[in-house]
This record gives sequence, structure tokens and C-alpha cells, in this order.
Amino acid sequence: MVSFKPSVLIVDDAQMVCKILSDELSRRGYLCTTAYNGKDALNKLAAVDFDVVLLDIRLPDMSGIEVLARIRSNHPNTETIVVTVVRDVDTAVEAMKLGALDYIVKPFNLDKLDTNIHTALETRQATDRFPTRMDAIARGVEARLDSLLGYSKIVTQETSDIARQLDMPEEEIKRWAAERVRHNARRNAAIESSLNKLERSPVAQRMMGIAVPYLFTPKPDKSQN
Repeated sequence: MVSFKPSVLIVDDAQMVCKILSDELSRRGYLCTTAYNGKDALNKLAAVDFDVVLLDIRLPDMSGIEVLARIRSNHPNTETIVVTVVRDVDTAVEAMKLGALDYIVKPFNLDKLDTNIHTALETRQATDRFPTRMDAIARGVEARLDSLLGYSKIVTQETSDIARQLDMPEEEIKRWAAERVRHNARRNAAIESSLNKLERSPVAQRMMGIAVPYLFTPKPDKSQN
């Protein structure tokens, strides 16, 4: 019996970061692929339908924000988690507006990243089960709105109103709206968590590369207690 392994694309210009994440996540049951720049990442996304992308912001050929925008346009069912040393609230907000499920500042805890990937997989599976034409309307409504927090209800309501004007089945509208509420609750919680983490993060961040010991925080050694 062949078991399903969620596919994860790790995009980071630091090859050692890619190797460590790939090795650690592979041990946890993920099928990992790496890319060291934005162009390579987009080429691999065009060839493979990845479940989750772990995306750095600082890439040598294009910004991670640009890659994120392309993922949202061309791969709407792929969830993206930003993993970066860039500690900047404006960048985090822009990433969330472009569809990032979470914004994680290095160094990070690998168990927490694993939890975030599971959340991304659950979000992707839930989205796959509902009509894409409702999501297409929602993306059109979202494009006209500028605020990050507090706009989800407006998007859901306007999308439902437009769908009713198009005589779409009420059952389909209500089913989509219910899932949208659950999805937005998860995303808003991730946004709040990410912004709080950014505010609490140490001011001193390694802006050029990451030393191996600081890639992720180790688990406490219970044998010392």
C-alpha cells in the first residue's frame, strides 16, 4: 500500500538552510523539494502541484513577495508559509495580503513549523472540496479592498450577494460561506500570531545568512531535569 506524502517546496538561497529543512521535514513524512531562487521555484511549481511552499523573502533574482504574488495567481490551491530573517511588520502584512498562511521569523521552532504545515494542508484540503467559481468571485472582491484585518466578513457577504444575483444555488452559497468563515478564522489567528511574534522577536537578527545552530530552537533536554 502506497502512503500519501504531502509535498513541500522549500525556497531559500541558503543551501544549508534548504538541506537542514529538507532533511528534518523528510523525517517527519514530507516529500521535500528545494529551490535556491525565485525563477527555479516558479519553474518547479509549474511542473509539480505542491501542497505547501516554505518561502524566504530575500532571494537573489526576485523578491519572495513577487514569488508569492505569482503563486497566488497561478497556483491558488498551494498554501505558502513565509520563513525569513526579515523582521518587518509591513512586509509581514503585505505577505498576508498576498495569501501567505503564516509569517515565521528565523530562528524558529521546528515543531511549530510542522504544526503550521499541517494547518496549511488542512486549509488546502478544505479549499479543494468547495466550488472554485465562488472563490473566483471572492478574489475579485478582495482585489478591490485594501485593509488586511476586518475585511473578511465584507468579502464573504459581497461574494454571497453577487452569487445570488447570478442565481447560484443557495445551498452552494451557504456551504461556501461557512467554509470561508472557518478558513478566515484560521488565517486571522495566524496573522495575529505572526505580528505578535514579530513584535517580540529580538532586534538583532542575522540579515545575511543563518548559522546552523540558530536555524531552529532545539527542544529542551528533559534528561537534565
